[in-house]
Amino acid sequence: MNILFTTENGPIKQIYFPAQALHALETMGNVTYNQTDAPFTQEHLATAIGAQDVCLTHWDCPLFSDAVLQHADKLKLIVHAAGSVADLVTPQVYELGIKVCSANNIMAKYVAEGVLAYILAGLRCLPQQAYDVQHKQLWEKRVIESTSLVGARVGLVGLGTIGRFLVDFLKPFDVQIRIYDPYLSEDSIKGYPNIEMASLQDVLAWGDVISVHASLTQETRGLLDSRMLAFIKDNALLVNTARGAIIDERALAVELRKGRFRAVLDVYETEPLPLDSALRNLDNVILFPHVAGITAREQMSYAMIAEIERFSKGEPLQYEIPYEKFKLMTKEH
Repeated sequence: MNILFTTENGPIKQIYFPAQALHALETMGNVTYNQTDAPFTQEHLATAIGAQDVCLTHWDCPLFSDAVLQHADKLKLIVHAAGSVADLVTPQVYELGIKVCSANNIMAKYVAEGVLAYILAGLRCLPQQAYDVQHKQLWEKRVIESTSLVGARVGLVGLGTIGRFLVDFLKPFDVQIRIYDPYLSEDSIKGYPNIEMASLQDVLAWGDVISVHASLTQETRGLLDSRMLAFIKDNALLVNTARGAIIDERALAVELRKGRFRAVLDVYETEPLPLDSALRNLDNVILFPHVAGITAREQMSYAMIAEIERFSKGEPLQYEIPYEKFKLMTKEH
């Protein structure tokens, strides 16, 4: 079996693909590496893909466009050691019968862990309190502002894989949960106590915590605009780890300047967040640099290498992305 590994030499390869993982990959076939210090271009990928049965990808791999696929006569499997494949593959990949796998489910668990950390940090004002003590010699300034997750109302805008992990993580806190997700059926949440479906307006007006988990699509771009943000109740906490463009950032900055509610943001319309962003220098928002799932490192790589092994043995794949799921995935850029 011929395997193409597209990740360039450098820190990303060292962090996400330790020597032991690469050794495991090499036991499965003939591995062709990207020997340069730069990500493949489409031209490089098209040149390298010709003799390959499997392609192992990571961030910054170019799109498997028509120009690439016309050279991929032998390609049977693409495994992506990261999350969404919306920027990686096209409908034609599926039409050609090439199987697509992703570490999306692996990464989702770590993102959900990050969401839980963000919720607790936001409710308890942890970064602000730490800063006050360390830099301002202030004591107990934020005590009145801090609130608890125990017994809170948590509203989810979209569920998805990350949201499902988060629901499990929230169980010890005895929270009530309402979900807005037009793609979700009532049957899919049967067996979950304290969870119900609701309209978007109801979720926003009801929740002590609002956590955004929707994919970015034409329907969800700007979903939380000025009209919808106005439904969020006073003193609530809004957390966004999905995509920045789901929320109208200008409208959000206006609401935050009113001091009605607080926010923890990990994603933005433009990344890195511009220095002149209206979201900066607000006392009631905590800003993170798109790192909710940053701890999902070599775990994703090992999962995809194991997927290649299953494929080579003719065993069922565990992380295959069917076409219907691919269509709902968020593009990274």
